[in-house]
Amino acid sequence: MKLAIFHYHLNRGGVTRVIENQLLALDAVLDPADPWTVAVVYGGRREGWNDALGSRLQAVRLSLVEVPPLDYDSEVPAFAPPGSDHLFDTVSSSLEEQGFTPKETLLHVHNHALGKNRAWPGALWRLAEAGYVALLQIHDFAEDFRPKNYLRLLEAIDGEPSRLYPQAPGIHYALLNDRDHAILKEAGVATDHLHLVPNPAPPMDGLPPAGMARAKLHEHFGVKTDECFVLYPVRCIRRKNVGEALLHAALAPSGTVVGLTLAPLNPAETPIYRMWKELAVELKLPCRFEVGAPGALRFHENLAAADRILTTSLAEGFGMVFLESWLAGRPLVGRDLPEITADFTRAGVRFDWLTSRVNVPVRWIGAETFCQSVARAYRQTLLAYGRQAPEGLDEAVAAKIVEETIDFGDLDETGQRQVLQRVFSSTSDRESLLKLNPRLARAFCLDAQTVETSIARNAQIIQDHYSLVSSGRLLVGLYRQMEGSARGGCAEPLADAPRILDRFLDLERFRLIRS
Repeated sequence: MKLAIFHYHLNRGGVTRVIENQLLALDAVLDPADPWTVAVVYGGRREGWNDALGSRLQAVRLSLVEVPPLDYDSEVPAFAPPGSDHLFDTVSSSLEEQGFTPKETLLHVHNHALGKNRAWPGALWRLAEAGYVALLQIHDFAEDFRPKNYLRLLEAIDGEPSRLYPQAPGIHYALLNDRDHAILKEAGVATDHLHLVPNPAPPMDGLPPAGMARAKLHEHFGVKTDECFVLYPVRCIRRKNVGEALLHAALAPSGTVVGLTLAPLNPAETPIYRMWKELAVELKLPCRFEVGAPGALRFHENLAAADRILTTSLAEGFGMVFLESWLAGRPLVGRDLPEITADFTRAGVRFDWLTSRVNVPVRWIGAETFCQSVARAYRQTLLAYGRQAPEGLDEAVAAKIVEETIDFGDLDETGQRQVLQRVFSSTSDRESLLKLNPRLARAFCLDAQTVETSIARNAQIIQDHYSLVSSGRLLVGLYRQMEGSARGGCAEPLADAPRILDRFLDLERFRLIRS
């Protein structure tokens, strides 16, 4: 077996980490006496890659292959010839130079249709027709409130979304969860070409002693050793719902400190992030920002220092935090994402201290103001995708008001700021918000014995279902199955591809923070 794994870059990020874990998963189940030859093909940036990984692998002969035109469009030099034909020629030549011929090679491609490289879907189409068998693993969709990415892709394929998801005997799709699996199935992808491939969740080896981590946290950020440190391991972009993390800090009992790990990298995200930092200072909220920045605490140090892990994110592809917290021996509190966690709960994992809705009295914002804001932003988002608003939109938006409350996550930053200022200035408003959210309130006063039991139970289930060995067996079985696929021939478009956009643009999924 020769396996070529593709991603645009190997910088720090979720997909780079997934690739590393998948390699470790393969190594955990393959026979070192009969190793596989594996190439990781990327665009050239590799600041997040673990260079020591290759020496750890015993059953995988690993090489890195740099193909600059594979990188994000924004990173490809302006003089590079554009188009899928050039990318196809470059990639196929690079593969053959490495001895990765179509007859004996399987391609495992991450996020092919995210819109970061417009030429990539067309190049993959041609690679499949040239005889390569391909597993296209989707972590994120351009249809999922990324209109600029989506329209850039359509420009490259003559406005035909059906060409983003080619269909051929040798093309298979890997999805992270049942939601995405169902969406592609409804769009017409054959069931036997759809595969659930959840991300591996390796053990949390190497956590330092909690005492050492807390001493470092105190040295750098002044968090006392007897304070409850609630860690939100996050890069603070808008969809991560930073305002709700600040709300946790505002509502938590005295002696609680909320830490957020990383600042955004995208300059467009910086003004809102700066606003949250300034508001935290203005309201004297017990928050610490950038506790995971260079020179501060490393990821494992932050986990070791934490008493609890927090998540307030409004959208995830896989949601590794829903697994990693338990493996790190820490309870998880905050916001549930049922469309993501449903797979984990079916496996038996329990999220007793998560809530899918943080109720806020609608009168604090104003029902008319709220509904007008949501309807206006939703129309604009649909227009950005070339869609018109459906009939009955105003009534559908009004249905977001439930028993005179709205979800804090449905507010924009201005509305969230209003709520925070109100909770800060009024003890009665603070108490009324806690009464409206009993599950949130319970998360502030966890019973130690219950926590210990839940951690042990959830960690065991996660190890059984998402370990490196489980993931390695799944991948090897899938690769072996795909080896028997017919190679070459004409690829076909996915006829019902617009249904993918329909599902992601559903008003129930819409959030002002994502507009």
